Amino acid sequence: MSNYFDQSSLNKSRKDKFTLVMALPEALIPFNKKFQRSNADVDLNTIQFSIYGTVVPKNNIPAEDVRYAGGNIFVSSHSKPSYEPVSVNFTIDNEFKNYWVIHKWLDLMRNEKSGVYEHPETIKDKGLGQYSTDFYIIARDEFNKEVIKWVYKSAFPISLGEINYNYREADEIETTFEFVFRRIETILI
Repeated sequence: MSNYFDQSSLNKSRKDKFTLVMALPEALIPFNKKFQRSNADVDLNTIQFSIYGTVVPKNNIPAEDVRYAGGNIFVSSHSKPSYEPVSVNFTIDNEFKNYWVIHKWLDLMRNEKSGVYEHPETIKDKGLGQYSTDFYIIARDEFNKEVIKWVYKSAFPISLGEINYNYREADEIETTFEFVFRRIETILI
């Protein structure tokens, strides 16, 4: 019976209750065969991050102040501004695969020689579909059961945080990355 109550019901006692999963975009797939370690390939078809912090962005549809019958009233603008970039705090895996994928993704979007969203080996045109994909952030309850999922459509990274090595502490290596996206869906599981 004690196995069921090894964590608080507020998901606060452990850092591994949120996972970011993504299928990698078309532009990164060719690197699956090029990058090898002595023991195994880095599988770039999908990647999973153990995240310990992120912000689900505010859903905002501004109201407009309109004159009506000698006064003013608020009506919906029926439009949504673009979302702010989302920052994700994650634990780097022991082979640095998740860090390397974001680093390589950023390299592909901005080739050092040409400075444009194009890499001659991978991206045939400048379409968003070549370098974006859907990101899934999944939250689990105290029994490790998935309870909610946020789907960030047409997402791609825009920055990767620094790595702060500190061998005096026994903590895992952590960093951040930021991404932007077109829209978000929220799904209760």
